[in-house]
Amino acid sequence: MENIYDIRKQKQLQFIFPDQLSASVPSWGLLRSCAVVVNLYYAEKAAWYCTYLNLLPEEIVLYIFSSNRKTLEQARKHCTHRNTIFLEKENRGRDLSAFLVAFRPYLTKYRLVCFLHDKKEHNLMGKKDADIWNENLWGNMIGTEKYVYNILGCFEENPGLGMLFPPEPLGEHKIAWYRVSWGNNFPECVRLAQRMDLSADISSTKPPITLGSVFWTRTEALAKLFEMDWQYEDFPEEPMPLDYTISHAIERIFGYVAQDAGYDVGTVMTERYASWSLLFLQDYVRKMFYELSRRTGVESFHHMRIFDAEDRVWDYVRTHKKFYLYGAGKFGIILLKLLREKKVEPAGFLVTDGRKTQEQAEGLKIYELTEARHAAAEGAGIVLTAYWPLRDEMIRELEKNGFVDFITLFDDRE
Repeated sequence: MENIYDIRKQKQLQFIFPDQLSASVPSWGLLRSCAVVVNLYYAEKAAWYCTYLNLLPEEIVLYIFSSNRKTLEQARKHCTHRNTIFLEKENRGRDLSAFLVAFRPYLTKYRLVCFLHDKKEHNLMGKKDADIWNENLWGNMIGTEKYVYNILGCFEENPGLGMLFPPEPLGEHKIAWYRVSWGNNFPECVRLAQRMDLSADISSTKPPITLGSVFWTRTEALAKLFEMDWQYEDFPEEPMPLDYTISHAIERIFGYVAQDAGYDVGTVMTERYASWSLLFLQDYVRKMFYELSRRTGVESFHHMRIFDAEDRVWDYVRTHKKFYLYGAGKFGIILLKLLREKKVEPAGFLVTDGRKTQEQAEGLKIYELTEARHAAAEGAGIVLTAYWPLRDEMIRELEKNGFVDFITLFDDRE
């Protein structure tokens, strides 16, 4: 079974929709089978969230839950969506108890549900990122009436699609795009999956896609989660720990529950957010490669292939008192810099006879193969730094000159 992260990439389950209608208007029956469920806590932000909720198609039922009566008052004041139900919940379990406990009695009425919640950044350094994340969550889930139509049309056109999430958060302090992002929550998520008897590929080396509880879902896709019969007491009391709780495990398990039910999961965003995120990433990738190039010589994703071989090369050179790098090109220079970071110095560069154009590179002497034949008898190791097809020619030259103890930096033929 494949991982949902890989399936999303293979099937291109990342949807980008305009604010304007890109398909036909959903039928009245489909709209009436949908609910938008919201948990609000912060009274001072209720009016801002209602600007989104007021744009929902009027046929869709809106449920607003809160454990804060003042917040419910603000929501009633600012929410003009005519088909809205306001409900108070217990102050435990935050947004997840709103969805899994408070909303559960109404679940069977609906085929499709969108779940949303508010957020507040208490760290001023992360406020800009939090504002972007809020736009990500709410704008990419219910941006406009016609955008919601587009999402519903996507589910209609893709019967194998079970859930749609907002894209992983971006920002100066957000790292979800750049690493696996399980935090300390992988073991707890695995335990929860075992309790639910899920058939899904949950891997610590693959990102969970879902890093929160905001999504569109077919109710069938989460049947096993609701069968757990959640109660408020199942969730930690306030103040909730920052990590490693059942709540954090649930936030990451949604996609795997859908996979167990036989559905794919994907992400969805507005055209405006897609444009912003592309420009943001382009700018930051440029900055990252500038630093990589300055420090290591790595200038492209192709050059980054060298990091896959770094541990293998390190294991090899540690077993040799003396070794050379065969090839003084780009990869040879990058490897030299990486080795020097570990305080390891090769005996020199080797090049094929007749290919020597300079005496040294990066302060390291360059030898033609025939100049270094004695090294073969002395048991020196060789790290061949070129890739196919030049690599095969270099192997023949090594063997012709008596070198038999060598490894190649790249083992594939790409």
